[in-house]
Amino acid sequence: MKNFPFLSGYSRCIAVFLLLCLPAATWAQRYVSLEGAPLQKGNPVEKDDLVHLVRQPLLQLFPASHRPAKGTVLLFPGGGYEVLAVKSEGSLTAAFLNKLGYDVAMLEYRVAAGPDTRKLALADALKAWQLLQDKAGKLGLHNKTLSMMGYSAGGHLAASAMQQLPLAAQPHNLLLIYPAYLHETRPGSVYPAVLPPPVLHSRLFTLIAKDDNQEWVNSCIQYGKVWKGYDGKGRYELLPDGGHGFGMEKPLRGAAANWPALLQAFLEKPDTLSSGVNTAAVPTEGDNHKRHDQKLKEVASQQYDLIMIGNSITHNFEKTAYQPVWNQFFAPRKALNLGFSGYRTENILWNLEHGELKGQSPKVVTLEIGTNNIDEKNYPVRHTAGQLAGGIKAIVQLLREKLPDTKIILLRCFPGSYDGPNPTSHRMILDRASELVSKLADNQHIFYCDVNHVFLNLDGTIRQDQMPDWLHPSPAGALAWAKAMEPLLSQLMNDHSRDTALPANTAIIPVPKLENDSYDWWARHTEVLRIKDSIDPEIVMIGNSITHFFGGYPLLRSADGQLRKANGPEAWAALYGSHRVLNLGFGWDRTQNVLWRLDHGQLDGLHPRTVVLLIGTNNTSQTNNARANTPAEIVEGIAAVCGRIRSKVPQAKIVLMAIFPREQKPDHPRRAVINETNRLLAAFAAKENIRLVDIGPKMLTPDGVVLKEIMYDFVHPTEKGYQIWAEALKQEVF
Repeated sequence: MKNFPFLSGYSRCIAVFLLLCLPAATWAQRYVSLEGAPLQKGNPVEKDDLVHLVRQPLLQLFPASHRPAKGTVLLFPGGGYEVLAVKSEGSLTAAFLNKLGYDVAMLEYRVAAGPDTRKLALADALKAWQLLQDKAGKLGLHNKTLSMMGYSAGGHLAASAMQQLPLAAQPHNLLLIYPAYLHETRPGSVYPAVLPPPVLHSRLFTLIAKDDNQEWVNSCIQYGKVWKGYDGKGRYELLPDGGHGFGMEKPLRGAAANWPALLQAFLEKPDTLSSGVNTAAVPTEGDNHKRHDQKLKEVASQQYDLIMIGNSITHNFEKTAYQPVWNQFFAPRKALNLGFSGYRTENILWNLEHGELKGQSPKVVTLEIGTNNIDEKNYPVRHTAGQLAGGIKAIVQLLREKLPDTKIILLRCFPGSYDGPNPTSHRMILDRASELVSKLADNQHIFYCDVNHVFLNLDGTIRQDQMPDWLHPSPAGALAWAKAMEPLLSQLMNDHSRDTALPANTAIIPVPKLENDSYDWWARHTEVLRIKDSIDPEIVMIGNSITHFFGGYPLLRSADGQLRKANGPEAWAALYGSHRVLNLGFGWDRTQNVLWRLDHGQLDGLHPRTVVLLIGTNNTSQTNNARANTPAEIVEGIAAVCGRIRSKVPQAKIVLMAIFPREQKPDHPRRAVINETNRLLAAFAAKENIRLVDIGPKMLTPDGVVLKEIMYDFVHPTEKGYQIWAEALKQEVF
């Protein structure tokens, strides 16, 4: 307690009362750095009420007069990443929120800083958020309930920050006011660069006017639909008019005049409780009674070894054009088609509970279902990802109960759309549901099978030759599906493969372990599946022994399971520090081994920001177990790996490494193969807009020689060699 010896007793009481009762914010600095240090002033505001130059990113604090406050809002004004609208989207908004009882911290983030502006702004936003999480109370702000709000470019910034936050750090509310740029995609991809995180604790409020920029309107609507489809809570407001940039500047005109009241209602009213009944898991009779009766007769007539359950996608195998595929892959296995056009999980449940499995004990059941549950155009109820996953889980539980000896193949929901080849909320919700469903697989009774890459171009668009209506596979698409599923199906049926047209290029045919090495390939694969979800990696490294020996998790082990030291631990630590990284490097692997590993779950359910791929050097080797591939074949194999990555983790940036030089002398024949492969790889990367990084020249002397201090055996890097790689990756992975 401070002493005031010069005050009378009565005055001292008043002073003590003021110290105890006035809000802490009264004594706080108005401006603070992102380190929490007090500042004398903010960035200069010009006559147009805009900040044009951010000399230093900082927070301007606006404490509410009412104490205790209801929460603190971190506010990002807009301005197209060129300026900051610190009045209408800043101080006036803070005043409005103060009246509602909220403290406000407005971020003056870096703008107009060249090509790295958005990257710098995002770094500022994340740093400001961390500061509030750690020190809001010390700054005189409410430190229990933190929300994030942004206008226009600031809305894009808030959504971008939200995407990177771990679950425990998510804001209580995310408030996006006419957010801009949410339609933008990553280079080489049609997938939105900014989406809600798959698991949500936050509440969302979005607001935009119909007469705003149409790309921004549509992407804002899609963002809200995805949020809701990811089982998030929120309110999504579409004003009939108002344009863009209205902020809190009075007088607000037209429909925009009502928007502050809409925000207030959202902040003050709790979410309505759901009924708790998941209709996707409640058996409901469908409308195709004739087909159901027909299937009951077929079930009663004979025993089937393979039963295929689904919607119209499976049903279509009964059409004449699809019969060649059915007759090649399924009919010889005594298969029954239980596909029902238009059916959802609840309808399939009803069918199965009403006799369609009676007396059967097939070897395998395939389950393809879900797209109709997410259809918002033809059904009164659109299920969320969690609800759909619950419906599929109910089907699986029923199958396990009725068919305890049967193996179940759970197919990832196919990448359908009702609005063209590009992904919309429909595909994103199906993808999230599939991630949840994949956790049901135990690889004993239940097996998850992802064949979606056969339907997609590398940029994520649906291939029209495979899905002409963007929803149903064509006969060619059905054939591609059957071929992709065949390795697993033939394994579970315990028969031979019925794929009679394997490609000549071995680099694109998925196979597991080929070569014996100094570690246990299968044990490492099992460990990856065990730890990958708990790591929840920001970055995934995929490759062969060069990646394997770099460092990270899973830890390196010898064939007997004993731990061994990595070859580049210092470079790894300097590059990644505390970042979450999963190392999917496997010694002696070729492209075909990587394809097998990706087909068997190593990326499933993950959401990395970056995937680093270095593969292909072992494809240049001839052994008793595999032939050497040509440069063109190797690049085709690498392209196939990129396709799997894009299908499974479409939001990740791919950093494709050129194959490292190997062999000591530049005139070694293998050098020519690698050089030609890298030339073709560069052309592929340029065509597909994939980032290619070639550090080969940095690992060679001026006359092209590999030194032992860089690669101890002229193949695998030393610590010094890994430092060269780490330095190059530093500019790419974050």
